[in-house]
Amino acid sequence: MIPLSGRVPEAISWIPRDGIGGGGVSGRFSASWLSHPQDPWYIAYQDESTQWCSQRMDLEEKVANLGDELARKNLMIFELKRIVEEEKKNSELIRKEKLRVETDLAVFDQVVENLEHKLKVMGEEKSRFICAVLLGVIPVLAVMWFW
Repeated sequence: MIPLSGRVPEAISWIPRDGIGGGGVSGRFSASWLSHPQDPWYIAYQDESTQWCSQRMDLEEKVANLGDELARKNLMIFELKRIVEEEKKNSELIRKEKLRVETDLAVFDQVVENLEHKLKVMGEEKSRFICAVLLGVIPVLAVMWFW
């Protein structure tokens, strides 16, 4: 800051008399209220103005970098949301496929039970048939044997 006492502090006495950086901020700020360009107050103003411009450019660069980073992160968020939606669809498809397979399995279990029952019934019928045949054939064979 520029001191209000009217004296230029020694800290800025090293500043060259021809100004800083060719005249400061290229007309953005008016220094008409200051005295001659070789006046220490004017030099201090130019130095501070140059520092402000440098800091402003640094801040603008940081803001631009933050904007780029924000855009990258927004793209990442968008991609993650897309992946989550895709995974939700996939999990829904998997759930439906699982239900279909479970239903098919229940139907196949029922078919197997029905076939087992039919085989059992057929086995019992064959056993009765064989018993009937044997009961009919054995007496005939016994009669023929003894005859």
